[in-house]
Amino acid sequence: MADADEKSETKTDNSGVSVEELQKKLSSAQSLAEERLDLLKRCRADLDNIVKRSAREKEENIKYASQKLVSKLLPVLDSLEAAAKHDEGSRALCTQLIDILSGEGLVPIAAKGTKFDPYRHEALFQVESNDLEEGTVAEEIQKGYLFNSHVIRFSKVAVAKR
Repeated sequence: MADADEKSETKTDNSGVSVEELQKKLSSAQSLAEERLDLLKRCRADLDNIVKRSAREKEENIKYASQKLVSKLLPVLDSLEAAAKHDEGSRALCTQLIDILSGEGLVPIAAKGTKFDPYRHEALFQVESNDLEEGTVAEEIQKGYLFNSHVIRFSKVAVAKR
């Protein structure tokens, strides 16, 4: 009976290859297929990450594409705001420009009466004040702006001291 078991294990197929050799080849082919499938899954994940990152970068580029132009228009806006105090026509132009720039994401930074924030305000000097708490913005010298939540120009301010 032991001889029969040995004969069955060492049987060969028509091509003269033993069953053990075929099983080894099959096992090797299966492990190679698993490795390649794992590699394929990793490549797919990498591709998905690249596509997502590219979409985020594209969205960010679109969002900040007009930032340079808006920054160049700020001195014009300052001039129009100064002229608007004296002329009705300039006031209308100033309002139109502010509406357009606001639509692009420009927001003025609140300064006067707020606590000094070094991330939004640039202190030019300090002023004596008994009315305001120390460290509070007493006066806004030049208006600052945020563009899509990023500071593009700091508010130039005078800070109260006691």
